[in-house]
Amino acid sequence: MARRLPSAPPVLPGFTYVTVLGSGGFADVFLYEQDMPRRQVAVKVMLAEIVTDRLRAMFRAEADLMAQLSAHPSVLTVHQASVAADGRPYLVMELCSSSLSDRYRREPLGVAQVLRVGIRIASAVETAHRAGVLHRDIKPANILTTAFGHPVLSDFGIASTLEDAAATDAVGLSIPWSAPEVLADESPGTVRSEVWSLAATVYSLLAGRSPFEVPGGQNAPADLVARIQKARPLPTG
Repeated sequence: MARRLPSAPPVLPGFTYVTVLGSGGFADVFLYEQDMPRRQVAVKVMLAEIVTDRLRAMFRAEADLMAQLSAHPSVLTVHQASVAADGRPYLVMELCSSSLSDRYRREPLGVAQVLRVGIRIASAVETAHRAGVLHRDIKPANILTTAFGHPVLSDFGIASTLEDAAATDAVGLSIPWSAPEVLADESPGTVRSEVWSLAATVYSLLAGRSPFEVPGGQNAPADLVARIQKARPLPTG
């Protein structure tokens, strides 16, 4: 299936559009230059054609959660959130250079570096849990690298509170890093399943592949799900 073209960047007071950074299922991310203070920022803009009351609420929840948690040095900083003149909600975020998904398949990270990343992101996840928040999509693509080389956890778009998790659908599932009970629809996410996802992410950074991926083998979603539910990952070496 052909990839869709990015949406038109909105006109935002105090910001000058520069270029497209990326596209996802619910939003596009653009590079803007902020007038005051002068800096480059990433702006996540929801797609106009999918804006519903439910997704608008999810977007607002993401803004609130990231603002609540972004004082933590390993959570992506949100500078502001609002609604553009054309009705699309947007988030103005710290600009990061890349995600770890861009790196780990090209060059597995060294053990010392992976430990540093794991400790920092585990601290961010623990802080979220102490605040009663489940991230629900921990994976290499959601760990970004700041301009200073520090890893930060991003994309709280499908996060939920611990109290609401049982009543919330497990949307946006990322199979290679999901816990068996989540894949089996037995749970939309718990603290324990988040620990699983974090461990699977750390494994990926060390091994250069996700835990249940077989090099040169069958790695379709159904194959991965079957292996994950048996929960016997291959050695990293």
